[in-house]
Amino acid sequence: MATPTQAPTKVPQEPDPFYYDYDTVQTVGMTLATILFLLGILIILSKKVKCRKADSSPTCKSCKSELPSSAPGGGGV
Repeated sequence: MATPTQAPTKVPQEPDPFYYDYDTVQTVGMTLATILFLLGILIILSKKVKCRKADSSPTCKSCKSELPSSAPGGGGV
C-alpha cells in the first residue's frame, strides 16, 4: 500500500462568482418590474404633452390637432 509523503496542502477557497442570493434577486426584479409597469401605465394614461403656443416645431402634434371634446359646439363629457 502506498503512503503519501506529504500532507495535502489546503488551497484557499475563493468565493463562487456565480453565487446569487435568489431572494434579493427576486425582490429587486419584482420592484423593477413594478416601477416599469406603473411608468408604462402612467405614460399610456397621460394625455399628449401640451406644447407652448410659441413652440411651432413639427414634432409637436398636440398643437396641430385638438381633441374632439374640446371642439366648439360641445361634445364634451
